[in-house]
Amino acid sequence: MKYNIRQAKSDDVLSAFKLGLRVFTEFDAPEFEPEAAAKFRADCTENADYIENYKTGRHLMFIAVIDNEIAGLVNERGSGHISMLFVDGRYQRQGIATKLTERIVCELKLKGINLITVNSSPYGLRFYENFGFTAAGTEQKKDGFIFTSMVYRPLEIWDILDENGGRTGRHIERGRRMSDGDYNLIVHVWKHNSKGEWLIDKRTNRGTDLDGKWETTGGAAIAGEGSLTAALREAKEELGIGLDPGKGTMFRRNVNHKDNRGSWFTDAWIFEYNGPIEAVHLQKEEACDAMWATVEQINGMMESGEFVSKKLYPYFDEMAEKWKAK
Repeated sequence: MKYNIRQAKSDDVLSAFKLGLRVFTEFDAPEFEPEAAAKFRADCTENADYIENYKTGRHLMFIAVIDNEIAGLVNERGSGHISMLFVDGRYQRQGIATKLTERIVCELKLKGINLITVNSSPYGLRFYENFGFTAAGTEQKKDGFIFTSMVYRPLEIWDILDENGGRTGRHIERGRRMSDGDYNLIVHVWKHNSKGEWLIDKRTNRGTDLDGKWETTGGAAIAGEGSLTAALREAKEELGIGLDPGKGTMFRRNVNHKDNRGSWFTDAWIFEYNGPIEAVHLQKEEACDAMWATVEQINGMMESGEFVSKKLYPYFDEMAEKWKAK
């Protein structure tokens, strides 16, 4: 089943709210007091000011469209509060609600909102829990409604790239599964000194199979960042060092095709850096140790399993050879 998720246009708004009212009446209202349905209608399809906020774009609304028909909606009423999330009963449990929520989470995070709230009905509670929302209190009753207040703290947002590395204008939250044909950007940041050594760091335990291994600094570019900006930021965040962009070289871009997370590009940057190890100030959530090491030491650590596998750095031998004399 193919569907498109987009921001609602002015002409979509009332139709979307009518869908919301129909889905609410079918799935939520039976658990509420009779007065809840009347209040929902008055606050939604009969509230001219409320409707106008979405027609003008003052508040956000996104819709799922199937064959030119609105099949679902999500909206927020300001300050990051999700007001409605409804999917036509014919299309429930097919991932539409998840994609709608992912979309509005990205947009709210990009607007600088770091705490997203929702009042979940009993019917929607399991969905929000599975998405990552947590309860902010116990179940409440008000105006005939039954709800649980929930909160969500979004992670960093990435640009979604096409197969050529161009920005698509779409975004994804870190940790969410990307669709086929979508990519994001990862940077590896190597620091090389005049002694022929490389500045490496040791991963903090994060619950992955790479915990405790040595590696080079790296991470994903966040939305709006170019490759160089991402490399400089990662070095500053993880190691507390400022690299000179004029002394950086983008050595190689690798394409990593689909695994259980998605597909991504990896840009390998090499910077000339001669700072002392004492200048390194580790971000404890990312790295727990750092040192200068020769290529021979790194190769030995790779062989012993102390260093991240060379499969993650397929360009390493060529890079080491090229910078041997530099």
